[in-house]
Amino acid sequence: MAEPVTKSVLFVCLGNICRSPISEAVFRKLVTDQNISENWVIDSGASPDPRAVSCLRNHGIHTTHKSFAPLILLNFVEFTS
Repeated sequence: MAEPVTKSVLFVCLGNICRSPISEAVFRKLVTDQNISENWVIDSGASPDPRAVSCLRNHGIHTTHKSFAPLILLNFVEFTS
């Protein structure tokens, strides 16, 4: 059987503390619920703002996002190759 193709997605927004971490958490939940998370590399720019964490929690989505460095060109290279 062929190895599953790994896909990558990098969520980016202007501040990288609200929309992109929320998008990352929602997408991560979707692929986890579909049992395909091992096929994906998912990331966003930075740790979410506490308001973003609260919003996610209100919708039953929990995030364990680590603190990341600011978005740099290297991130784009990693996610587009």
